[in-house]
Amino acid sequence: MQIKKILSEKEIEEIEDIIEKNYGCKIGMKNYRIFMTGEEKIWISSKSIDFDIFNFLKRCYRIGIYFGKLKRNKKIKLSIEGAMMVGKKAIKNIAILNDEEALKYMHGYDVTPDKIVEGELNNFILIKHREDFIGTGILRENYIENLIPKSRRIVKGKVI
Repeated sequence: MQIKKILSEKEIEEIEDIIEKNYGCKIGMKNYRIFMTGEEKIWISSKSIDFDIFNFLKRCYRIGIYFGKLKRNKKIKLSIEGAMMVGKKAIKNIAILNDEEALKYMHGYDVTPDKIVEGELNNFILIKHREDFIGTGILRENYIENLIPKSRRIVKGKVI
């Protein structure tokens, strides 16, 4: 992972505005050090980390938590961890799944939600099961398109 840039206060505010527009909530990202890699991936770490040390390291594979990827249309494709952080305060673009659909979702299949809270068609949507946020998807006409990476899907077990 190569750090492209550490985001300034203004750039962090822009990301907060995108999250507020899409999910109706304000999260305190100024409490963290936010940086971006070359692929427009957003990472979050503690403010106590000194980034000057990475000039001397040969390889560094991970720093902090992967939050999401900034898209061209001023949207953020949140990671599972990003969905958990934003989901605590989100009030829109949420899909609620029952047990059966949640299991299908974790196996990597597209799902049909039980309820959608102010969902915007063809937009990223948070996936909620009971009290937990388990990821993101894209709200389509009659279903939710699964965005869980193959490496994070459940591969063993029975699919209902």
